[in-house]
Amino acid sequence: MAGSDARVTAPGWVVVGAGLLAYGSSFLPWRTARFSVLGINRSLSWDAWHAGSGAWLSVLLLVVAGVLVLVSASRGPGLTASRSLIMLGLSVLAFVTLVLRWVTFPEADGGLGDVDVGGAFTVSSGAGVGLYLGLVAAVGAVVASLVTFRAAGRNVAG
Repeated sequence: MAGSDARVTAPGWVVVGAGLLAYGSSFLPWRTARFSVLGINRSLSWDAWHAGSGAWLSVLLLVVAGVLVLVSASRGPGLTASRSLIMLGLSVLAFVTLVLRWVTFPEADGGLGDVDVGGAFTVSSGAGVGLYLGLVAAVGAVVASLVTFRAAGRNVAG
């Protein structure tokens, strides 16, 4: 495998790293909610595997894109145009899926924004650190995939 590693380009390593970052971030909180009732504070969090199909699907798509880079490197001199197009498609789909999951998270407060009733009752919810890291991984994979796709002799416009 050491001889085949030399065929992976720098953008290819970015895609592999994005897949690893997405996988690692999938175990961190992707969604959080905080509640306080009469001074009793509680918080909940969901990782990517429990935050809905859009969360874990985006992670799997990024992991598959990274695996595609490594498999392509072991089979030949580099990514072909069709493999780089598949990698780009997986990365873009992962990004879109992740953003859609983020904007469709249900609000813990019923859509009212952060609720505070004189300190007796407060509720807030939002994205967690895992989602932000997943978003960084997806953006990195899209950019690196686009660079790889263009280097394979193709242009996005045709």
